[in-house]
Amino acid sequence: MADTGSLALFPLGSVLFPGMLLPLHIFEPRYRLLLQRAVQNDEPFGIVLIKSGAEVGGPAEPHRIGTTARVVGTTPLPGGRSFIIVRGERRFEIEKIDAEREPYLVGEVRYIDEDDGGDAEGLADRAADVFGQYLTGLLATSTDARTEPPLGELREGTPAEVSYRIAGGLGIDAAERQRVLETERTAARLESVIRLLERENALLAELLLRLRARGEAPPLN
Repeated sequence: MADTGSLALFPLGSVLFPGMLLPLHIFEPRYRLLLQRAVQNDEPFGIVLIKSGAEVGGPAEPHRIGTTARVVGTTPLPGGRSFIIVRGERRFEIEKIDAEREPYLVGEVRYIDEDDGGDAEGLADRAADVFGQYLTGLLATSTDARTEPPLGELREGTPAEVSYRIAGGLGIDAAERQRVLETERTAARLESVIRLLERENALLAELLLRLRARGEAPPLN
């Protein structure tokens, strides 16, 4: 039997990956209602990147692929607003949207199983190595006095979990994040992440050279 169901949808200008934490400021009445129901019923809702439209006010058309989100922390604010933290759980594909049932969008969705495919384990190790280089490059171009990047936990879990953890830590735009999220098989997703990391590492290396040429690079500890 297909893994399907109805899911309240929250279109945003950002992408949520499975396992990733995301802070949200809830202030619109429709999403205050969505949050109230999600917390009371201990149910997830769906976060989807906006394809067209705006986060606030009018209707927004979302991308087809999103991630279920579960509230893991909430702080009430004045005027009925709240600050919440959600954790991404699993991907889904929207098959149909009902814009009339509730003040917020409701989707009929199909949940997506993770399919490793290919040499996912080896690619996960390689992605973690290249992500380590990325973090080192960020530190080398930053004035923050921080210690070595925490690489150990990057390799924990399944290859799919590694792919999402690294993608969530990459400084790429929402469209690129969405393409990563939509990649069906883990091995292909890790290959995409590695290509993005190699591109970002090349840009960081170029930036570091320019900073050093101008005498602006932070000292190496």
